[in-house]
Amino acid sequence: MISSCAMPSNKKKAFSSERDASYTVGDRLKVNLHTGRIVDATVKAVIERTDGKRLQVDFGKDETALVHLWQVVEKVR
Repeated sequence: MISSCAMPSNKKKAFSSERDASYTVGDRLKVNLHTGRIVDATVKAVIERTDGKRLQVDFGKDETALVHLWQVVEKVR
C-alpha cells in the first residue's frame, strides 16, 4: 500500500494572494459575473459574512452586484 504522504499533491491552494488582498471602497476591479460577463466595476462596500467577504460593486449605468472574492479577475489601477 502506498502512503498518501509519498505521492505529490496536485491540489491548488484555496486562495491566491490576489484573492487574499484587502479591497477598499473606491477600488476599481474587473469582475466575472455569474452570467460569464466580465465588467469593470467600482467597490461600493466590503461586507463580512460568516461564509467570507463579499464586495458590493457598481458597474454600468445604475447596476450593482454582490460578488464573492473569487469572482474578482484583476485589480485595475
